Amino acid sequence: MNTIERNLWIITLPRIVLGLFIIFNIIAMFFYPGSTFLNDSSLGYSFTENFLSDLGRTITFSGALNFVSSQFFNMSLILAGCVFSFFYFNVSKLFIESNQRLLALVGSFFGILGALSLIGVGITPSDLYLDLHIIFSTWLFRFFFLASIFYSIVIYRHNQYENKYACGYLIFAFSILLYVLVSEFGPDPKISLFALTFQVVSQKMILLILMTSIYIQTLGLKRLL
Repeated sequence: MNTIERNLWIITLPRIVLGLFIIFNIIAMFFYPGSTFLNDSSLGYSFTENFLSDLGRTITFSGALNFVSSQFFNMSLILAGCVFSFFYFNVSKLFIESNQRLLALVGSFFGILGALSLIGVGITPSDLYLDLHIIFSTWLFRFFFLASIFYSIVIYRHNQYENKYACGYLIFAFSILLYVLVSEFGPDPKISLFALTFQVVSQKMILLILMTSIYIQTLGLKRLL
């Protein structure tokens, strides 16, 4: 693969899809009819009471049709999952000639599984395929956690990569670990408004960290192309 192709899959498209993801989700929030898990009479999208996956429901908690919002949200996940799959596939090739090849391949393996899980979330709206939706949404963070651990080591050991990028990946990995613990052992969002808000805000924070981490890594990877 030549430099132009690598730049497309490792730098250009990941940045474009991050921008599209934000735009598509803003549109989805704008068109969301309303209702939350605990309040089916609320209007519009609540940043503190609606999970992002609520945008992907075909029918809201109040029974309203959610066609436009679900189309934009689910498409943003499918698009991101496809691009990030190719991103991780091509990133590993940058380390083929170094002694970190195996670690990079393993990191990309888990990164691709995380990206495929994003697609899985997008094709399994929670109101139609709840069990599968939960599996995909749960494992995507676990897979990205493993990918970030392996690539933190790879980047730290690479003599052309600044250690600040490895630190960034470690912060990302630690943040994912905290979120996994919060989602597993934190308050059940079904029991109170506080618990729901806590879980909803935590989800949005880890997603923001994920997107920031990917963008920062494109800055570091550009130096290797």
